[in-house]
Amino acid sequence: MLVALGLGTPPASAEMKRFRIGRSVDGRPIRVVERGDLSSRNDIVVVGCIHGNECAAVPLIRRLRRTRVPDDVDLFLIKTVNPDGRRAGTRQNGRGVDLNRNFKRKWKAIGRPWDTYYSGPHPWSEPETRAVRDFVLDVKPRVTIWYHQAMGLVTKLGGPRDRRIQRRYARTVGLPLRHLERPGTATRWQNHKLKLTTAFVVELHGGGMSKSAVRTHARAVKRVARMTRSSRT
Repeated sequence: MLVALGLGTPPASAEMKRFRIGRSVDGRPIRVVERGDLSSRNDIVVVGCIHGNECAAVPLIRRLRRTRVPDDVDLFLIKTVNPDGRRAGTRQNGRGVDLNRNFKRKWKAIGRPWDTYYSGPHPWSEPETRAVRDFVLDVKPRVTIWYHQAMGLVTKLGGPRDRRIQRRYARTVGLPLRHLERPGTATRWQNHKLKLTTAFVVELHGGGMSKSAVRTHARAVKRVARMTRSSRT
């Protein structure tokens, strides 16, 4: 369920809206900032952090909150879907689960709590992954971009239409396009569940993002958004 923040609900023509899509294991809110043309069906979701120790893209999310959004684009910005892990500096959430192994598509049991890739007792066991599931099914975004570290690549997922989008992003930021798919991930689930959408991962390098890198990745997000404006009906 999407819960609006503040007093009342902004009109559809508003430039910005803030709401939460759920709470973490420890009760921290998972917040979304929506910007651009809120009536557009060209919805783009950008998630800065799912692993609490891989949050270099948070400054990118902040920049995208301020920069001009391309016309006819509705941009949804999520700083983190793992606020407990980010607070603790852990890959896992507050129950020791790797959230990016807890989605249903090709889920399999991996490890125990606090193991690197512990996938949880069953798919959707965690409130954070359920919140993402419900949000994505409600919005049905044209593109979802997830940021991770530290492999320095863009994932190659889906068919030719998807590859065109991923290739544009990779070329803009100067990262290689590589096949990388794991069980129970957010991208694998979305690409299977919603056939007309594209979800992919950007693996940043280790460490923080420089100001120059933030600008370059923000430009890549906007280029991808422009590519998709006329392709959704």
